[in-house]
Amino acid sequence: MYVCLRCGYVFTKEEMEEYFNVFKCPRCGYRILRKVRRETPKRVKAI
Repeated sequence: MYVCLRCGYVFTKEEMEEYFNVFKCPRCGYRILRKVRRETPKRVKAI
């Protein structure tokens, strides 16, 4: 999941690749994107 910093549109990588071959927002064409992360941290078992 990615979010456009200009328009705030949230989209997937597959949706982005339908319109463009490069990293661009499908709605506005802006090239600066941010990857959306999980709200909770991932738990890793200690060794």
